[in-house]
Amino acid sequence: MDEGFFVVYIPKNLGFIDIMHAHHHDHSHGHHHTVKDTRALKIAIAMTLTIFIAQVVGSYVSGSLALLSDAGHMLSDAGALIIAFIALRMYASGKGNKERLQRFTFGFKRIEVLAAMVNGVILLGMCAFLIYESFMRVFFHTAEIHAEPMLITSIIGLIANLISAYMLHDAHHLSTRSAYLHVITDLLSSVAVIIGGLIIHFTGWDMIDAILSVLISVFILRSAYGLIKSAGIILMDSAPNGISSKDIESILRGIEGINDVHDVHVWEMNPGDISISAHIIAPIQEHARLLEKARKALTDAFHTKHITLQMEDASFSKDHGCDHCSSHED
Repeated sequence: MDEGFFVVYIPKNLGFIDIMHAHHHDHSHGHHHTVKDTRALKIAIAMTLTIFIAQVVGSYVSGSLALLSDAGHMLSDAGALIIAFIALRMYASGKGNKERLQRFTFGFKRIEVLAAMVNGVILLGMCAFLIYESFMRVFFHTAEIHAEPMLITSIIGLIANLISAYMLHDAHHLSTRSAYLHVITDLLSSVAVIIGGLIIHFTGWDMIDAILSVLISVFILRSAYGLIKSAGIILMDSAPNGISSKDIESILRGIEGINDVHDVHVWEMNPGDISISAHIIAPIQEHARLLEKARKALTDAFHTKHITLQMEDASFSKDHGCDHCSSHED
């Protein structure tokens, strides 16, 4: 494993993280930022879980589904933050554990992908329940909303989100920058619930609570769908968006001296962490020179260092045919 720190990334619409290598000369500087960002993540996790608990209690007391929907939103964000924190800690504790790395040879890059899949499925079930309850209230008026506890809880959530936003606004790592965007969306969600509480308080129009619940649930459903889709694509070792095996073949075949290319694969261990492998047929005396040119061409084109190339001459390829692993296989 290359030396350097890991940058952990949580895409806003995915909720899970990307771990990439940084350069060795940034090690001490990166360690400082890692410690700082880990502290910020701890505070953000504490604030988000506090909001979640407060909103669940507030939803029970007030009868507000919008508040419960926002609690689900907070829970999903807390899960993403916890995954980011665990990934940083696992790297810090595991980088010196040779026995563990001999077994998990790719490190723990897919732990966030598995967690995202589970998180997405849970969110789908939660949103289905909230939307069902919202329609029951619209058509059968099954509950009464108490605006005062709804407002108090929402204001507590708003204050806690403001604290989290302050702690994360100058973050260094992509993970905590993205977490900052999550907190901003939480702020807007809290504001929406506060507006709903004010409407109920001054007008008595309880219907706004069910409407807000559906709107927040639809927002969460969009994120849940993105989580499940992206996690599934990565777990299937699919080519990243915008890259295909034919793109790689075209680049390699464009290098003078390379006779043929086969068994081309491109995949992601996690979002943005691209890996490429291929077999290249060329005269044996040209292998060293062409290997260097091929690696440089792929690195320049796809900005990745995870490249595995097998050099073969024509006789080896003929005697050890690779029909079963051809990139053109149906």
